[in-house]
Amino acid sequence: MSNELHTFRADDLEGVKPVIEKILEKRDNWKEVQKKILHLKKFGELPAEEAPRASVSDSVSTDGSLSELQVTLSKLNVNISKYRKKLDDTPNHKKAQEWTVQLEKMEALKRELQEKIVAAKYARK
Repeated sequence: MSNELHTFRADDLEGVKPVIEKILEKRDNWKEVQKKILHLKKFGELPAEEAPRASVSDSVSTDGSLSELQVTLSKLNVNISKYRKKLDDTPNHKKAQEWTVQLEKMEALKRELQEKIVAAKYARK
């Protein structure tokens, strides 16, 4: 691929960009393979694949007794405040969009839990 660069004129930046992007992509892939090789040599095994972490809202149960729902709501309120603080402190963070989505999910779940708690309180009476 780098041999193709000499076929372009010196001022043809737009024509060179796709070739340079391919070269950089290959370089990044090569770096990842080199990291795995180094890890294999150092520890005798390949590095473990990182599994995507479950979101906070996925781990919350909306079924249960009134006390369980209240405890879940309390934990959810703590997580909501943590996410708001993270977004307020670092609004330009690369994960800010992901945090915003998680915050919206948690707030919707909070409303759902509050409705279930109210329904459970009035069902007992």
